[in-house]
Amino acid sequence: MAELRLSPLPRKVGLTGFTGLLGIIALMLVLPGLLVHANLTKPETRELVIELDRELFGKALTEQEAADPRVMKAEANRILAAASGQGDTAPVLSGAQQKLAAALNERMDAGQGALWIATLLLMACFFLIVSLRITGKTFGLLVNERNLMDLSRFQTVLWTIVLLSAYYTAASLRIYGLQDSEAALNVALDWHLWALMGISFTSLVATPLIHMNKQAKTIADDEAAKLQPAAVAGSDGILSVRPNFAEASWTDLFKGDELKDAAYVDIAKLQMFFFTLVAALSYGALLLHMFGSRAPGAITEFPAVSEGLLALLGLSHAGYLTSKSIDRTKSA
Repeated sequence: MAELRLSPLPRKVGLTGFTGLLGIIALMLVLPGLLVHANLTKPETRELVIELDRELFGKALTEQEAADPRVMKAEANRILAAASGQGDTAPVLSGAQQKLAAALNERMDAGQGALWIATLLLMACFFLIVSLRITGKTFGLLVNERNLMDLSRFQTVLWTIVLLSAYYTAASLRIYGLQDSEAALNVALDWHLWALMGISFTSLVATPLIHMNKQAKTIADDEAAKLQPAAVAGSDGILSVRPNFAEASWTDLFKGDELKDAAYVDIAKLQMFFFTLVAALSYGALLLHMFGSRAPGAITEFPAVSEGLLALLGLSHAGYLTSKSIDRTKSA
């Protein structure tokens, strides 16, 4: 059986301790507001707002009003709403005015993609610090009870960080970028995203259930004679086990789970790893484009996941779980 590891959080205070976690939370809270404020107070942004306000609404902003971020926020949102044709009384913009509105949108969304990447990295660091302090290993959160890095844990953590960091970034930008912050959390998530997360959590939950069945089995004597005695003695049913937590390795993500195939590449795991990685990177590119092309108030929904990609991920996970349920090691 695998060695049980329970390590309390150490008293050490530092970047990899409690202070580091508080620092990450503080940065996540502060950065969106600083970015929105910086974009609103740029001289180029003020000039565009003043010019468009005069042309579209016949309103001449005073210097005092133009220096007030709250006024600038309200007027910029009003202009961008008119440029997108929202509202019955929205004026029709000429070609030149459309170009000015597009330039204003670029000023308003400047740095948002970098903010999402920073939030994603901060959230990943939070996960890794907690893992380090509890397990003593940076990527210990991926290690299962058999002291092996688990692929279903990897893909669940990956999607969690990508989607949660994107949602927080979008919501926080709307909180600081909208005049009426009560509607800031109204960011629509396509149902395909919920299905995608459901597929990931299904693998995370189904994997231990499949392993429980194999843990209850005993390896056949003739099969045990073909394997290394140490591996058989330390096994969990017909499942392979590493003797201690520190020996967990990235190669575990691609190896078989049982005694007989623990030294071989598991093709089902390999294909699911790349399906998950490619899907996450592709969707991450869509999110990066969203943050780089919409002003804070215009982020109202996440990009939709195509049904084709969802079907591919579903087939990938189905193949992974089916392959995992098949016994490779002969049991008594």
